[in-house]
Amino acid sequence: MACTKLDRIPWDFRPETLKRFGPGSGWDPDKETWELYYLPEDFSQAKDVAADHPDKLKELEALWWQEAKRNRVLPLLGGLSVMYGILPPLPTVTPFAFAGDVQNVQRGMVPRIYGRSYAIEADIHVPDGGAEGVIVANADFIGGFALWVDAQGLLKHTYSFLGVETYKQTATERLPTGDVTVRMLFEADEPKSGTGGSVTLFVNDKPIGAGTMPRTVPIAFSSYSGMDIARDIGLVVDRAYEDKAHTYSLAQSRTSSSTSSRHTMKPK
Repeated sequence: MACTKLDRIPWDFRPETLKRFGPGSGWDPDKETWELYYLPEDFSQAKDVAADHPDKLKELEALWWQEAKRNRVLPLLGGLSVMYGILPPLPTVTPFAFAGDVQNVQRGMVPRIYGRSYAIEADIHVPDGGAEGVIVANADFIGGFALWVDAQGLLKHTYSFLGVETYKQTATERLPTGDVTVRMLFEADEPKSGTGGSVTLFVNDKPIGAGTMPRTVPIAFSSYSGMDIARDIGLVVDRAYEDKAHTYSLAQSRTSSSTSSRHTMKPK
């Protein structure tokens, strides 16, 4: 195993620390010291054998850079590229589809929506008596987002900016009954980390609500809980439905009819 580490504590984001690794700082990852460990005999990585096997170290270093390029994690910038608004490229439109009743999709597997426009779309069925509940929820009120339907049948979007600010948009009319497609569209002001933007709510492609989000989470939402489809487990995103958290799922309607759903997130 070949590895290297920076002279930086992972949670140190002080301005003077960021200056050491940012664009124009002169930091060169090729000058970092690499270590080499033979895991079959040294699983705890206690003995660095880089000096004894320079060829093997060089081989693994080259392989690491090859895989870093293939997985689009460059530029490194000390692991802080997102802090400078430099994000690995993605295709113009990248759809991610989730089936109903999926729970706790972890942070690293949630579609990357930071610093870009994106949409959340769901195909749902609303019975004659109406429906309420969570369509999709990610993380919690300390930092997260949720698309949900309240007791009056109104589509809502809640976005918590690290628990400091919370932005909400509410539809101006109730959801119709039957098979319905709902969508939340966020249009970023500019393609950079932390950008603000505008929000529009749709039902069957008809705009039914709008609002703004002056800023967005630049790096990551709360890591306490992941993304849930058709429910919100753990700490909730919007405390307006906190008392119903264990039962507030779009898989349950007020008429006790089951509600199926398919959800697609489309970062753009």
